[in-house]
Amino acid sequence: MNTFLKTACLAALLTASALVPAHARAQTASVTVTVEDVRDGGLMDIALYDSEAGWDGTGPVASRRIEIENGVAIAVFENLEAGEYAVRLYHDENGDDVFNMNVMGIPTEGYGFSNNPFPRFRGARHDEAEFTVADGESVSQTIELMGGGYW
Repeated sequence: MNTFLKTACLAALLTASALVPAHARAQTASVTVTVEDVRDGGLMDIALYDSEAGWDGTGPVASRRIEIENGVAIAVFENLEAGEYAVRLYHDENGDDVFNMNVMGIPTEGYGFSNNPFPRFRGARHDEAEFTVADGESVSQTIELMGGGYW
């Protein structure tokens, strides 16, 4: 290959890589979610969202169903793009894979959100639970349970 062609190919490659957003090139961020003071029994369902649309119904980008050990549940979400995230979780105490509520719609199992907002008479909104994760950053969220006898 002649020098001109090598140079042209290298220039095209560098230009193309510069046009790709940084978050599309690297997925090196992580989020660690810790829930402490959890009652024995059941599992912790933890969902990670990267948008309000996901939060409101299209679903999480990742989720984990974690065993509780010595009153603590820890989930690690790795290989994430930089961006805005939010966490919603609940303690599935009876292991039925359902966030149980009584006949009045009041949760009978503990639940929580990133940033620990405590809205009255409703779940947290995405903007209340949202936090930023930078490229290459490891972010930790310690979430307090409420409802279901936890508060």
